[in-house]
Amino acid sequence: MGNRERNTYVCQAITGALLEMLETRRLDDIGIGEITARAGVSRNSFYRNFRSKDAIVRRQIRTYLGEWKAEVDADDGADPKHLFVLLFEVVERHKDFFLLLRGAGLLYLLQDEFFSSFGPADEDDDVAAYSKAFFAYSTYGFLETWIRRGMRQTAREMGQMLRASE
Repeated sequence: MGNRERNTYVCQAITGALLEMLETRRLDDIGIGEITARAGVSRNSFYRNFRSKDAIVRRQIRTYLGEWKAEVDADDGADPKHLFVLLFEVVERHKDFFLLLRGAGLLYLLQDEFFSSFGPADEDDDVAAYSKAFFAYSTYGFLETWIRRGMRQTAREMGQMLRASE
């Protein structure tokens, strides 16, 4: 196994171990040593890849947001509302993860990563900043409400509700 494959394995093992523990425990109650022991990797491997336990969750969130961005990029010229449906579909595919975030009180990490990826930046001009703010806050609010309510509707139903609100 080469370095890249080993690093991928280590990151996946650490992520899997932490997510399993989050099913029954709070993030603050889980130690780095417990994560590495369950993952079968060294503490050095942990710190070579992550700065903190939060960083593990943030990396997974960025992976899923990246999935959405890739689908949006591949869906050239689609109805803008379809972009939201694509987001709901990605989140629905990873429903267990997002409901785990809700149950573990970690939705603030999703919010941070969402705004970091799609929200306004200091260097944006006024039009870009306000446009990005409108997009990020409204989209995140819709998404978070869906997650907090247990994702009872399907991604398709969420798209239909969005269209009905026109």
